[in-house]
Amino acid sequence: MKKRNQVLIILTVIVMSATFLCGCTTKDKIIDDQQLINSDLLPFTEEPITLTVFAGLDSNLEGIIDDYNENEFFQELEKRSGVHLEFVIPEIGAEYDAYYSMIASDNFTNIISHYGYAYPDGLDAAVDDGFYLNLTPYLNTFLKNYNAARNRDSYTKNCTTTGADRVVACYSLYTKEQGPWMGMQVRKDWLDDLGLEIPVTYDDWEKMLTLFKTEKGAYSPLSLGADGFMEYSHGLSAGFGVYEDFMQVDGKVIYGPVQEGWKEYLTLLNSWYEKGLIDPNFMINGEWQVDRSMVENDQTGAWNAMYIMMSQYEGSATNMNVIPVASPVKKKGDKLHIRREDCSIGQPVTISADCEYPEIAMKLLDYLYTEEGSLLANYGRKDDTFTYNPEGKPRVTDKISKNKTYSMGQAQALYLLPPARLGGLYDWTRELDAVPVEDLAAYDVWSVGDDAYILPAFLSYNSDESKERSKIVSDVNNYMNDMTIKFITGVSNINEEWDSYIKQMKDMGLVRAVEITQNALDRFNSAN
Repeated sequence: MKKRNQVLIILTVIVMSATFLCGCTTKDKIIDDQQLINSDLLPFTEEPITLTVFAGLDSNLEGIIDDYNENEFFQELEKRSGVHLEFVIPEIGAEYDAYYSMIASDNFTNIISHYGYAYPDGLDAAVDDGFYLNLTPYLNTFLKNYNAARNRDSYTKNCTTTGADRVVACYSLYTKEQGPWMGMQVRKDWLDDLGLEIPVTYDDWEKMLTLFKTEKGAYSPLSLGADGFMEYSHGLSAGFGVYEDFMQVDGKVIYGPVQEGWKEYLTLLNSWYEKGLIDPNFMINGEWQVDRSMVENDQTGAWNAMYIMMSQYEGSATNMNVIPVASPVKKKGDKLHIRREDCSIGQPVTISADCEYPEIAMKLLDYLYTEEGSLLANYGRKDDTFTYNPEGKPRVTDKISKNKTYSMGQAQALYLLPPARLGGLYDWTRELDAVPVEDLAAYDVWSVGDDAYILPAFLSYNSDESKERSKIVSDVNNYMNDMTIKFITGVSNINEEWDSYIKQMKDMGLVRAVEITQNALDRFNSAN
């Protein structure tokens, strides 16, 4: 097992001795505690330094830039902080492999931005194995603003604390809880042309999709996610009371893809696939939301996407009318307990235990939890990307909301801090003034049910639990994803192979993974 105790000892001595030190911030000197606590003075260093950062490219920037140093937020951050960030950006779709290559080579960047990929055995193990820096000793000094933000309520505190009662990552923290921002959408103009009501049940959906195919000539009446489900919204399987992950029902943990509802879901999709109601190549499209070109070219009539996209789709064609719709249910009046969950915590950012300038890295991240730093991250520069309204609140300018070259999502990613890429306080409400009122209705439409079956965003496991669970979950999920596609396409007969599918996952240790998850949920609930 690798250890990086030398780095931790050095930092501990730095913090304990800080009141006796003064001068500029370099590798050997730090600003004293009193100055640090009472001030957010910039720059952080008088001598130029470079920190390396592993971060996936925001999908909105694909084909626009390939280095975040071309992003205006990062340019301004460097001017203020004196810190140059050298980015290691893998190709889109190759982030997981690139991250695991860092582990295998023991060659981490100074800062690691996580977006779906994580140390296999959990944050505690990453510290114990000597890869990540334990941030706990520095919460009242270099990370005092982050610590204040994470202690705003018990839910946030619990989600940002590990099973060993450590703080190892700086999470993106929403300034205001966000409701369901993603869900199902359909072509309302097609519904009107065909004399159809807004679909409610799965039977309604099948009728609608059939007419989209026969009367509208849609190549893909329903655009399905690449893994056979609607990522992030769970919008298509929700009516069967299941989704593609571990769930909770009345406090009891279950695994959705082994429930009878998942079998019903896959059986229905197999029927739709055979009838040509689903993209025949859905398994290779790789989209977490619909391919925009399919919408704009009338190839699909129903899909999964963010609420801000509806007006953008409509702007591509005359008379196109896109509306949000609730997840289908088996019978009208059925209650939904699954949807895109309310969000208040985003993705984590960690610091390597081998970081040459650990105190600078921590202060740089902590700056994004200050009023000044978060304003830069969320809104950019005054009179350029934002102005203040009469009430004194920042509002994005047309450079963001009505850019002639880029969509709003692209402009935000190009000129501001792309969400979930470097932590900080995230003000998602910046979008609201630029989104048409009819599109904002998506929040109400997608909130017809609740998110009671969704587990807390970040359950904490101790190192031993994490190591045991991660291996099981990796094997189970890979097998589930493979079989989901096979069941939908008919390569595997679900009626003949369902029992062996369940047995295989149990043999992989699924029951134990459920038990470990249950223990973590019980601890989380008792801590609240």
